[in-house]
Amino acid sequence: MTDQHTDDPRYEADIAPYRQPMVTSIGIIMGFMLNFLANWAVTDDDQSALQTPADWIVAGSIMASMILFAVVLYRLLDNRLSPQGQARRYAGTFRLYMAALVVAFTGFALGLVL
Repeated sequence: MTDQHTDDPRYEADIAPYRQPMVTSIGIIMGFMLNFLANWAVTDDDQSALQTPADWIVAGSIMASMILFAVVLYRLLDNRLSPQGQARRYAGTFRLYMAALVVAFTGFALGLVL
C-alpha cells in the first residue's frame, strides 16, 4: 500500500522565506496601530475620541487596514496548495499587504493635514 501524501502533497513546503518577514512586519505595524488607537481613545473627560471628520477618517482607515492585514495574515498562514500556484498566490497577497499599508498611512497623513 502506497502513501498518497507523498505523490500528491496538499500543503506548501517552501513558504517560509517569504512568509516570515511579512508576518513579522504585519505584527509590528498592527501593534503600532493598536497602540496609537489605545492612546488616542483615552481622554480625560467623558467625550468621544471621534469628534471631527479627520478623527473619523483616521479611525476608518486604521480599521480598514487592520481588516486587510488580517486577510493577509490568513493568506500567509494558510499553507494549503493553491490551484493558481505559489507565485501567483504570493503576488496577490503582496498586493493586499501593500494596499493595507497605503490605506493605513494615507489615513494617518490625512488626519495630520485635516
